[in-house]
Amino acid sequence: MSTDDESTAHLPEVPKKLAGHIDELPDAVNDGETIVGNGNIKLTSEHPVSVVEYFLTVHVDGWSTSTYKDYSYDLTRFLEYCKYVDHDDLGKLSSRDLQGFKEWRKRDDNVGLAALHGQLANIRVFIRWCESVEIVDDGLADKIEMPDLDPSDIVSYTRIESETAEQILEYHGQFEHVTREFAEFVLMWTVLTRLGDVRSLDLDHYNREEGYIELEHRPEEGTPLKNGESEVEGEGGERKINLPDWVCEILNTYIDGTGDPNHPKRIAVEDDYGREPLFSTKFGRVSESTLRRDLYRITQPCRHGTECPHEMDPETCEARNDNNLISQCPSNVSPHPVRRGGICHQLKEGVPKDTICERADVSRKVLNRHYDLRTKEEARKQRRNELRKHLEGYDGSPQTAGSDQSFLQGEAPLLTDSVGFANDYFDIPDDGLGRTRTAKGFAGYVAFVLLLGLNFSLLGIGVDPITWEIVFHLQ
Repeated sequence: MSTDDESTAHLPEVPKKLAGHIDELPDAVNDGETIVGNGNIKLTSEHPVSVVEYFLTVHVDGWSTSTYKDYSYDLTRFLEYCKYVDHDDLGKLSSRDLQGFKEWRKRDDNVGLAALHGQLANIRVFIRWCESVEIVDDGLADKIEMPDLDPSDIVSYTRIESETAEQILEYHGQFEHVTREFAEFVLMWTVLTRLGDVRSLDLDHYNREEGYIELEHRPEEGTPLKNGESEVEGEGGERKINLPDWVCEILNTYIDGTGDPNHPKRIAVEDDYGREPLFSTKFGRVSESTLRRDLYRITQPCRHGTECPHEMDPETCEARNDNNLISQCPSNVSPHPVRRGGICHQLKEGVPKDTICERADVSRKVLNRHYDLRTKEEARKQRRNELRKHLEGYDGSPQTAGSDQSFLQGEAPLLTDSVGFANDYFDIPDDGLGRTRTAKGFAGYVAFVLLLGLNFSLLGIGVDPITWEIVFHLQ
């Protein structure tokens, strides 16, 4: 790939391993005729490294940072395979080569079935693009065989449990001061924000008077939101999220401090764009790696008043005392399981799914698939509680014919005595459904007899008491 001098400054930062492949590429490789280009950036070689570099460069503006990183990683693995098999011309790529890449990745013990599926999906998108610019044959992408996955292979159920979150809230709530880690945790657990959401917040994005935070998509200033911006309410990552009073108190204390210089508080600093980040270090806006480390730290059991479940000594435990090893604690979690746990907790508490979808910026389909871990019985009971708020008839258990406020008593009180007679006289199964069916059947029979008697009366036919006795005792 080649660029003019003006566009070079606008190219995205390339991951180190991919940059190594690019640096190793001889300059002469890119001296061929233009295959495709937009004037400033052009592809002049079908060498795998050149094609991958061009593909990433022309797509980066339409991707979030995380999507760009995903494609960069997966395509770097693809380039490693091309180098391994000495394949230097994508124009000669075949389905046999793609199958070889799949088998090569499967041999890596660190690549699970779901991860392999994701990598192949990204490779397939790349190959389809290569088809569109006539680098490879049409239909090649469709020949990539995707591994068969069960839902359990795709969905991660890792989350922080409600009990653990309550322990963290209770432990840190006893202190007068508020640490940055605690304020970050509270937003992810309660407000269901992503790591990128929390990092994007400026001081003026928090409205103290009305109690809400506002998320803004600013990719050009290093704070993109996953789903970008939208002018339509409920779409895109930009949104305003209401905060409960107790969360506002935590943020206020984190920002203002307690007045004690020995207590932690927000560091007043500007980032590279003159903005005042809500979560900061002495160097500026908190980085993604620092945020992730903060969440690993605060969710360690030994840091919220709980004994280590692994019988480690906090004084000598490397996962507690070495920031580079903090993620190796078996019991702590990264930011996303905190968000997932918060969503699951609110679902179990009966918060409507539409409300959660808007607050968490997640679709209903994704919510059902990745976050709603309730059992069917738990979901049924919560739906009943919700119906009780709006409709009559859901206050108690379903009523039976033998109850004091039965259907027959409400709708046909004159037949109550006859139904009572039926309940006493017939051998009715001792369950609500059997008694209900018998009572309704007997009521219908009584109504039939009464109508029969009325017809006899209208016809002038008299029925003596003995005949009535026989009719009522017909079984």
